[in-house]
Amino acid sequence: MSAKSFEILLETAFDTENPGVFEEGTAKVYEQFEKIYRDTHLKGGKLTEELSFRFERLRLGVAIAFVKAFTRLANNEKSKEALDTLQEAIKAKNTREIDKIVQKKIATFDHLYHEIFVNEQREHILELFERTLDAATKEELDELIFEGLDLLQEVDWDAATHEDDDDIEPLDEDFLKNI
Repeated sequence: MSAKSFEILLETAFDTENPGVFEEGTAKVYEQFEKIYRDTHLKGGKLTEELSFRFERLRLGVAIAFVKAFTRLANNEKSKEALDTLQEAIKAKNTREIDKIVQKKIATFDHLYHEIFVNEQREHILELFERTLDAATKEELDELIFEGLDLLQEVDWDAATHEDDDDIEPLDEDFLKNI
């Protein structure tokens, strides 16, 4: 169930059936993590580099979903840089490479916090993103996936266009009469 939920989370965030975040497919990433997680626990639970790497890829996928959803709502060019950083990190071959990519461009994440208080949904999405970065267990990531699915189903994706319409001042009636 969680692999499918993870897949739906990314599809909803990207507004497409195939967001192309993972070459091997979104559900496969979750299934690979789950297999290694299960195998590790059966062998005594000793943390391995492979388990850490699979966990980081899953966590990056959840983070990408939230940043993509935020970017769609914010329509802010600077926040797209944060998304690009995460998408670059997803291609890394190990956890050290992921850390190196993210640390090198850590400042791009500061742009996510400009004007967040203008929209409650954007603020909530960023809170889920932050919790994703802090997540240290499979259970925490599963909870974030389900919370994210709930939230993204409620998002008014057209709100940005509605807000822009409100900013347009009506034309002056006297001006219209003189045309």
